[in-house]
Amino acid sequence: MRTEFTDFVPAALITHTTAAIRGLQRADISVHHARTTDARISMTFTGIHMTIYSCDAAQGLLEAFDAARGHMANLPREIPSPRAESGSARIALALEWTRRPQYAVLAQTAPNKAGTAAVHWLDLYTGPVTWQIRDQIGLKSTIALLTQVHRTAAAVFLDAAEHSADPTIHVEW
Repeated sequence: MRTEFTDFVPAALITHTTAAIRGLQRADISVHHARTTDARISMTFTGIHMTIYSCDAAQGLLEAFDAARGHMANLPREIPSPRAESGSARIALALEWTRRPQYAVLAQTAPNKAGTAAVHWLDLYTGPVTWQIRDQIGLKSTIALLTQVHRTAAAVFLDAAEHSADPTIHVEW
């Protein structure tokens, strides 16, 4: 039996997934081992658990979602999120962000199921995750959550001196 890699390499990896964002987003945010090399921020929202390991990663995620804001004009204002079962906090996706993701935003349009109208959404690509942003409330509330996480990251992580600037503040020249 070979054991060199079995302790280090997982049996399977997910290389890409899609997560939908719609409706008002609320999160539970926790900090562990602040101001140490083992610091991390945990964030749980809409069936997603994210662990962030650097201020660089927090700043990059906020920057990516903020970039999507410039493409949201055609999105519906709000699509209500499905009702969660009473007392449920089921996690369907767990992500660990160790560094700033590269990102791209693409506005999408397709006919609805009946073919009577167009449906608009945004695809925000952040490496292994495509975020399908379905409405303006979902995007704005996710940006608000990530702003809170980035501010927390600036107080928690050792790389804060280089990555504490708020990327949502647009300087006009």
